[in-house]
Amino acid sequence: MNLTKKYIGFLGLIALLSQLAFGCGTSQSISIDHYYDYDATYPLRSEVQFVQATGADSLFHVTYKSVHQQRVPALLTLPLKAERPLPVILFLHGLGDSKSADYMEFGTRAFIRAGYAVFRIDYALHGERRDPDFKFDLRKPYPFTTRNAIVQTVFDLRRAVDYLQSRADIDKKRIGFMGISLGGITGAVFCGVEPRVKVSVLALAGGGLKVLFGYKMFSARVDNLLAPIEPLNFVEKIAPRPVLFINASKDEIVPPVLAKRLQKAAGEPKKSVWYPTKHRKIPLQDSFQKAVEWFNRYL
Repeated sequence: MNLTKKYIGFLGLIALLSQLAFGCGTSQSISIDHYYDYDATYPLRSEVQFVQATGADSLFHVTYKSVHQQRVPALLTLPLKAERPLPVILFLHGLGDSKSADYMEFGTRAFIRAGYAVFRIDYALHGERRDPDFKFDLRKPYPFTTRNAIVQTVFDLRRAVDYLQSRADIDKKRIGFMGISLGGITGAVFCGVEPRVKVSVLALAGGGLKVLFGYKMFSARVDNLLAPIEPLNFVEKIAPRPVLFINASKDEIVPPVLAKRLQKAAGEPKKSVWYPTKHRKIPLQDSFQKAVEWFNRYL
């Protein structure tokens, strides 16, 4: 009996030593589900500056601290006559533009008239954050910097939700998102990982970044580069929250086949609106009216 106990104890010691030798390393991969986890309680250190007021709204310039010690500039527009706390739309621009682009101003006006607050940030390396040495391209010359800018913007949007939920005049349970072009592509990732966004509108967006950016040969290196930012990996996670897709059937920048691929990957409830135009020619008034109707219905 004593011999048996000693033998079992010896085996236990061997097992422990084996764990110490071989089982204490960390995983060499990370689940895509946790790629955008972050410390939401890290201080925002937000700063708010009044810009101007009209008879319908007040405009403020906001900055706050995001992940990777980035400070994010934003514009917050508050309708004056709507009941508080306000529902809010996080609104993201497209490639090469900024939070103050003409279509962003047009959309903001449409949302304000409908009684929504609007929060617009500058995409990483755009607008106030622009880097003159940077060219957005996932192939060359700076594919990893480009990938990181997309990743950073997803984090920046999550921190924007933290900021909006810190305000007493914003309804914490009624946060929507609209992104256009690159903003819509990034928004598919963001809304997939951010459950506090209740309703989304993805305009001129598509899935399949390998095709979109013209990769001729696929490889594990390309897969690893694109995996954290591929909207097809995230859009299904938006469900059961509603998502509206707005696209152009003659789009020369985001091919309709890629737009349909993204729409197919999304869960229900969802709706698709198509305009018989090119990428930059969709009718602003009608498309933003469709977005307002979607938010009115679900938010």
